[in-house]
Amino acid sequence: MNDLIDLIETRKPGVTDLNIKSAEEQLGMVFPEQYKALFKLSNNAQIGEWTLMGFHE
Repeated sequence: MNDLIDLIETRKPGVTDLNIKSAEEQLGMVFPEQYKALFKLSNNAQIGEWTLMGFHE
């Protein structure tokens, strides 16, 4: 995970546990722990030409 964090070009503030829990409830699923950790660090992380679509604010 630390290798990935170093590659993130944008530092848009991450989301809270409450945001993640709300999204999980709306989608009826539980996100993997690494996915949650990534979005707590940066929402809409950009890595090269890739953008990991984040949580709606």
